[in-house]
Amino acid sequence: MGAGLRGRDRVRQVVNVLTLATPLGLLLARLGHARLHPGPHGTIVAAGYRSRFPAPRAPALTIGDVILLRLDDAALATRPQLLAHEARHSVQWAWLLGVAGFPLAYGLATLWSLATVRDTALGNVFERRAGLVAGGYLAPEPDGR
Repeated sequence: MGAGLRGRDRVRQVVNVLTLATPLGLLLARLGHARLHPGPHGTIVAAGYRSRFPAPRAPALTIGDVILLRLDDAALATRPQLLAHEARHSVQWAWLLGVAGFPLAYGLATLWSLATVRDTALGNVFERRAGLVAGGYLAPEPDGR
């Protein structure tokens, strides 16, 4: 858990470890042959993640405090807000008590989104709260937002 973190980041880290979300993320990172390095707000970026599981089309996926990143450095440079978006998901994992709550809640939100707006993200409360533009679900506004 790195120096200079806010108290709420440390609490989130502890919750995500105790609820087994971060250990699961680290296991997936290892199985996906990723390289680990520090990410925003005390997250861990698993760069070069090669597995198609879970979410085979996602360029990035967060499990606990681990951001499984399929993009190379050049592709990530074109999406500067993506890691911040994924770090917001780590907070959601903690709020929903890790593997006990987040996967089910996220799955239901995805189904709701599909049923209401015919898209997996646009009506998904978790993606909306993490930032649709930052996550690459919407094009940025002309003024750069």
